[in-house]
Amino acid sequence: MHLPELRDDTQPQYERLLQAYLSSELRLVNSGLPQSRVSLAELSSQVQPQIPCADGSQQMVKRSELEYLSSLLDASDRQSLMLPILIEIAGDQSGAVVICPGSAEQKVVSSVLGMHVEYERPGQMRIYKPQLALLRRKLKTTTQYMFSTRTGD
Repeated sequence: MHLPELRDDTQPQYERLLQAYLSSELRLVNSGLPQSRVSLAELSSQVQPQIPCADGSQQMVKRSELEYLSSLLDASDRQSLMLPILIEIAGDQSGAVVICPGSAEQKVVSSVLGMHVEYERPGQMRIYKPQLALLRRKLKTTTQYMFSTRTGD
């Protein structure tokens, strides 16, 4: 039995098609991401704390989580901590990357996990599945997943 040989240009074409499909699917999965992030201080002052999402919906935030976060930070960090804290999940990783543009996020993640968490690279801290589970258990409404196709650099 003779199998036809695949042309060399078939693989790149397939990869482009797959990438286009995944990009489309990821747009759908990530449609609930925040339209804009809101400071802890601002959310704490709202009667019904909520964050506007890109799809037009509102993400409700538990006041108990806001109070917990406030107890971990000083007044300056309450102004600079932007919520929700974004957690990037990529398909090839055993953990997740917490997006942390400022030091307030690092303080929060380190406090919640009970251990100092270092930056993997500027603006990003890597945490692993057990740490991710703990972080999400304590901060269910003030953290949010962001899915990507990014691979380990």
